[in-house]
Amino acid sequence: MAPGLTADWAVWGKEPHTNSGYKVLAACPPDRSADFNGDIHHWSPGTPAPGDRLPWITIGPCTAPNGTPTVGVFLLEGTDAVDRTNRPICRISHFAVPAAEVGDLALGWCGLARAALDAAPRLAAAGAGPARLPVTAGGRLVTQVTAHVGPSVTEAVHWLAAAAGYLLDGKVVVTGGRMYDPLVLLDVLDCVAAMLPFGMRRTLSAATWVSSGSEVPMRLYWGVPDEAPGVVSLAWGGELPDVGGLSTDARSYRDLLIEAWARHGSEVVLEHLADAREPMDIDGPDAHEEALRVLGDLDPALAVAQEVRAGREVEGDRIDAALRHPLADPRSVTVLSGQKLAGRSTDMAPLARHLRHHEVSAAFRDQLVDDLLNDEPERARGRFETARAATSGTKEDLGPLDQVLAFVIGEVRDRKGSEAPDPVVEQLLPAVAPFAAGTMAFTQSLLLGTPGLAGRLVHALCARPDPVAGVLAWLRWLGDGAAPRAEGSAELAPLYELLDSGHGTPSRKWTTAHPEAAVRLLAAAAACGRAEYLLQGEFFQRLVNCAFLKTPSDPFEEPPHLLLTRALTHPPQAVRPETAARWDVLCALTGLPPLALRALAEAPEKPGSGGLGPRLDGYVSTLCAELESHTMRSNATFVVQALLKWVLEVDPQTGEGPGRHDRELTTRLLDRHGPHVQVVADAVRLLTEDPDWHESELDEQWLNRLAGRLPQLSPALTLRAVHRTALRAEDSPEDLGELAAQLYAARRAGAGTDQLCAPLQSWAARERTGHRVLAILTSYRLAWEPYTGVGRALEETQELELAFARGGRDPRIWQHYRDHAIRHLIAERTGIEQEIRDLRHKQQRTEQEIARLRKLGAGSASFPTRS
Repeated sequence: MAPGLTADWAVWGKEPHTNSGYKVLAACPPDRSADFNGDIHHWSPGTPAPGDRLPWITIGPCTAPNGTPTVGVFLLEGTDAVDRTNRPICRISHFAVPAAEVGDLALGWCGLARAALDAAPRLAAAGAGPARLPVTAGGRLVTQVTAHVGPSVTEAVHWLAAAAGYLLDGKVVVTGGRMYDPLVLLDVLDCVAAMLPFGMRRTLSAATWVSSGSEVPMRLYWGVPDEAPGVVSLAWGGELPDVGGLSTDARSYRDLLIEAWARHGSEVVLEHLADAREPMDIDGPDAHEEALRVLGDLDPALAVAQEVRAGREVEGDRIDAALRHPLADPRSVTVLSGQKLAGRSTDMAPLARHLRHHEVSAAFRDQLVDDLLNDEPERARGRFETARAATSGTKEDLGPLDQVLAFVIGEVRDRKGSEAPDPVVEQLLPAVAPFAAGTMAFTQSLLLGTPGLAGRLVHALCARPDPVAGVLAWLRWLGDGAAPRAEGSAELAPLYELLDSGHGTPSRKWTTAHPEAAVRLLAAAAACGRAEYLLQGEFFQRLVNCAFLKTPSDPFEEPPHLLLTRALTHPPQAVRPETAARWDVLCALTGLPPLALRALAEAPEKPGSGGLGPRLDGYVSTLCAELESHTMRSNATFVVQALLKWVLEVDPQTGEGPGRHDRELTTRLLDRHGPHVQVVADAVRLLTEDPDWHESELDEQWLNRLAGRLPQLSPALTLRAVHRTALRAEDSPEDLGELAAQLYAARRAGAGTDQLCAPLQSWAARERTGHRVLAILTSYRLAWEPYTGVGRALEETQELELAFARGGRDPRIWQHYRDHAIRHLIAERTGIEQEIRDLRHKQQRTEQEIARLRKLGAGSASFPTRS
């Protein structure tokens, strides 16, 4: 049986030769006559004029009594009958077809109308039974429309797409087809509506003609030009519509439709729209958005790219989904990639499969360059790693990413300069997982062929925590599973052997030929916990020579002594005492503190290790053995001096001096008889003269033990007593007396006045500086007088005063003292002058009294005597 539709129906007209009005003359079911009458009146196209070509066909949405949506087909035809006034009678045959069944068949309006025209003559004979509308495969919308439009974009497609855009915005009247067959006219309207999702037909209405000047409810119809507000007139067969009048969303829909048509062809686009049968309200507030969504589902990349080109803000997840879509075309991918890279997201997985497109890879590499040059290596790392993770990891799959990375390396070096820090090999690559052997050949070739570049990568890797596994993996990649041969990075081959086999030291010939590489090898080996294999024998001796090499072996290299200084600032952890000693010999030669000794002292105690003592014994034994070697003998004293300079250092902020390991090391050096004894004595003496040192009780005990072995330290220890007293003394008479006594004892023991001045300056600077200096000088003189007399006491005091005048650590102290002493003497002189004036006044009074008495004696004869 041929497919068909079952429809309720009604025949609307008037009785011939009567004055009765138009009404439903027959219906199925009969009880729906009133409903049918309302639908017919609502969708009435008006009254045909004489000469109008009939039938007029109207199609619009209706509703069954149970609320089920139906499609109303209205056929307005003329009849031979007239009414009582001889006016011709028109008849409307109405079919109410279930909308769901029309949708299931994807039936176009034209196919539906053709079936209705076929069934209309049989309605009167149908009695009360439903109508049977025969439909064929040719009535399918896609079949019907593709017969009129080609697979490519033509002027007809442009016209239909523009009409569909205007139909989204409001009413559209198509003009110019009055003499065409009604089914041809309806065919054109069907083609316009076919450019929209099929589900919009639930609320869409159409008519092949309407009477001129009448207000009709149809959304899309043929008629004469209409300038009413909200109505757009489009001429069929004329010039293409001006799309400038479309709303923004309607214009976007029209543009996307043309792009999709050009990319996928008519059949794919029309099938996609015909399959979109979910009901949609064309008058609803979201009609444009829903239409764009449906059309965009055909090719998300195309749709989202159009939004981006239009300047709309698009969510990142939509861009990602569009990039992942299997139908994403190169033009859209280029647009979407640019938008993706311009955002803050670092997830490049959606972009990875498109890196074979030149425009995409160029945009990706340019973004990586910008991130790295703008000091955002973490963003660059995130982008690179996510793009890499989205590949299979094979050589072929990594090819595009390989070319991107090689370009980035070269571009960054060109723009920053080869001598500047390289964010690619020093920040980006060390943060990513090593590449598998045999992959990333372009990048590998660039790293190996650019002098020093591979070395930069490896040394950056060495700076990361627990670097051994990572360094070895990168070296295997660089060398394709063997020791890599890299320009300007000769250290990589022996480093690979060292890490791969766990041992091995380069030959003397190699070390002599590559002094800079030897230093870099030491730094890398130390970071990887392999320094002990290098710090011995000939290799260590060559490193000692490097400490004095200030001219590079290659003009493009840095001087070995500078490289060595940098390398030594990062001492190895958990090294043996012997290795630590050799490391610190190099530190001393380059002016660095004994960093390995500190690491050795701070290392956690191991059970049964015996504590710090055995470690220091091993350290000192190796140190002295190396200093006595032929290579080091001439620099032994310098090394010990440099070592003790840091070991016996005092922190000027806290006053903290040598620690336990420093004191024990100094003592053990004394146990080694030889030229080091005097070096130790001199270093300890300098320590005792430091006014900032706040020695503890343990320090004092240690100093006393040293004094027992080094008699020449006795003067220094008496001077240290001055320092200790000065640290706690105030300016009370008792404290001044004690401090002066200590100064006297130190001076008698051989301390110079400049040495005495140093602790006094620190003491005096605490408060009332001038007063304190004057007070201690006075007390110092008084301490000398009982033993040496006034003359010698004054001489010693003036010598100490001159030491203050020479400046010492703080020349302002002398100025404070001098100003205070002058004020004090001026005040004393003023007192003396007052005393002189008082004495003169007293002398004058005495003279006057004597004169008065004498005067009385001269006149005594004139006074009678007493009987």
